[in-house]
Amino acid sequence: MRSRCAVIGVAMLAGVGCAAQAQEKPVNNGTDPTKLTTILQPTYEYLDLVGGFESGVLRLNYTQPFGAKSDYSLRLRVPVQMNDVLGNSGHDLGDASLMLTHVFGLTRTHGWVFQGEAVFDTAARPELGTGKNVLKGTLIHARFLPKGAIFAPAVVQSNSVSGQARRADVNTTTFDFYYVPKLADPRNLITVDPAVNFDWENDKEFLSLAVTFGRVTGPSLGGVGIVTVKPSLFAGGDRPADWGIEIGYKVLGF
Repeated sequence: MRSRCAVIGVAMLAGVGCAAQAQEKPVNNGTDPTKLTTILQPTYEYLDLVGGFESGVLRLNYTQPFGAKSDYSLRLRVPVQMNDVLGNSGHDLGDASLMLTHVFGLTRTHGWVFQGEAVFDTAARPELGTGKNVLKGTLIHARFLPKGAIFAPAVVQSNSVSGQARRADVNTTTFDFYYVPKLADPRNLITVDPAVNFDWENDKEFLSLAVTFGRVTGPSLGGVGIVTVKPSLFAGGDRPADWGIEIGYKVLGF
């Protein structure tokens, strides 16, 4: 009986062989926080706010890796949003941000990610931003579990450093428990993202849960296109919203 490779060898005339199959790279679906790549991603998120109000934000994101090992990246985010809490339901510019990411200590079993983000007071209307310039630091410990799952808990600390004197300072902490199950088809993705959120300035706390469902759609703009849907829920007496949903499309590795 011939080996499988011998049988497949007949197909090598068409450029397909065992060596090529063995070297085929897995699909990067964007769920591993230690894999930095170019990303172009517009998303739109709707939130059903407490008190009968609502908000919506179109986030335009662009990420560019750099460094000798591509272990650094910069992400620019520009939000165009609405919030009808003051009676104006029109969309306008929110608080833009710039984030630096660095991946370090990467092994076969785990890796560390540090993110430093500056959020600027660029909102066109008071209800569309904090009125402050904010620095945000994030530390992620990504663990690569047996059978391909990822568990990447993180702590996020945000503090205002300047801005409008009449607006409240920003001092928040989030403990995030990001989990990515391994799916049989790498073109599909699911991420589960529960978090505990503390607003120290206003003495508030609440729970949140976001679950992202995605599908790799194929080649797009020289990279790989992925469509995503992310419903979210909020709990606790201090929650800012009851529920939300985000839809998005991103191109990776172009």
